[in-house]
Amino acid sequence: MRDRRIALGALLGVVLAATMLCGAARSRPASPAEPLPGPLLSECRGALKELVIQYVPEAAAISAPVYREFLPQLPASVTVHVLCPDRAAFEDLTARVGTLTCRLNPVLTSHAMTTWSRDRWLALEPPAPGSRVTLLAPREESGAAVWPQRAGDARVAEDLAAAFPRLVRARRTPFYFDGGDFLTDGRTIFVTPAVLRRNLRRTVETREELERTLAEMLGRRVTLLDDAPDHHAAMFMMLTGGHTALVGDPALAARLLSSGAGTKGPDGGAYCPCGDDFTPETQRLFDRVAEQVSAAGYRVVRVPTVPGEDGRTFLTYVNVLLDERDGRSIVYLPVYRHVPALNAAAAEVWRGLGFEVRPVDCTSAYAHFGTLHCLVNVLRRAP
Repeated sequence: MRDRRIALGALLGVVLAATMLCGAARSRPASPAEPLPGPLLSECRGALKELVIQYVPEAAAISAPVYREFLPQLPASVTVHVLCPDRAAFEDLTARVGTLTCRLNPVLTSHAMTTWSRDRWLALEPPAPGSRVTLLAPREESGAAVWPQRAGDARVAEDLAAAFPRLVRARRTPFYFDGGDFLTDGRTIFVTPAVLRRNLRRTVETREELERTLAEMLGRRVTLLDDAPDHHAAMFMMLTGGHTALVGDPALAARLLSSGAGTKGPDGGAYCPCGDDFTPETQRLFDRVAEQVSAAGYRVVRVPTVPGEDGRTFLTYVNVLLDERDGRSIVYLPVYRHVPALNAAAAEVWRGLGFEVRPVDCTSAYAHFGTLHCLVNVLRRAP
């Protein structure tokens, strides 16, 4: 009997102690838990709300003509955050682009950078309206150790988080990538082969591990492309919504140009300054992208593209920005002054997909390995 009383007393003591601990825990104010960030921001769903560009006067000849064409077309509801090294750089840009309806917001970084915003980070959808956007930055920027502008590029995600601590947070990932290596429509994330090459045996041991880890980090099904042109994804394909993908096609461009519909490039020769590449091997890479995207369950539509012999310069019509606004689908479409027939053919393809086409002259930028999508990153879209 005495043993039973001792055991009962011990049990009551444990229960009392647990009750006191629970009471103490309840009395402490709980720290507010931030919602988990959402999946990778879609290229084609929702209205453009906040954009990010980088501007440095020494690259004005490349980027300023594109911004001068693009920014005046944006409505008042869009804010464009302009990362600049100093106030003088921001004032130089505003003088070049003229009067705008959209709002330009300077973010002064006090360090060097390039003019290419897209590759610096990936944005995740905020988990709720008004909550913070999470930016995922790569492990490091290629060439940062010897290239001051690239070292500055490595800091821009943190620059945005420091400028807008209530709206943006930045996270450094363990992976090597460029932001342009990824495209998603909210269903599938397509990833260029470069990401596997840069990470295999360095951050992951197998392709399957990379695919699984990226899917967990980005919140979507991931498809790693096996074969593709050696460039960022939006140079050769774009997801347009409705389980549809637009993929570049050099053969279409070659047929149009061989018919005499178009003038030659600025040097009177090739359409790309480095020379045009219509070889079967290059065509095969574009066709392989179309096959892989189709195998992932997408309808594939082809659009003319002129690849350069250097593998980096493309006259491309998929390096676009997409907007959904007032019941309309809008494409801001790169065009080039010396190929009017290609411009018209590409615009017709986009109109056939139901888009209102707004041209943006990117002649100043394309020979430097990128156009509109490469220069402009999307921070936030409205639902």
